[in-house]
Amino acid sequence: MRIYLLTQDENTSDKAFHSCVVVAKNASSAREVHPYGDWDRVEVWCYNPEDVTATYIGNARKDLEKAGYSENVNNVICSEYS
Repeated sequence: MRIYLLTQDENTSDKAFHSCVVVAKNASSAREVHPYGDWDRVEVWCYNPEDVTATYIGNARKDLEKAGYSENVNNVICSEYS
């Protein structure tokens, strides 16, 4: 598992997320993560995963899955919004 910074510039409205840090297998999987876990919530994030930039930060601890992070869940660690 790796740690990625996700950013988006498509939705700059008030109360929209600008970025978040996630745990994912790769950059493609990271871009699929939505801060609220629901891609229908376009008022708080961008419209499509293609609009997300994933920047690799580093490797996650090997025991992170024991803490509840896995490839099958929304792995948002922290986020920033206005």
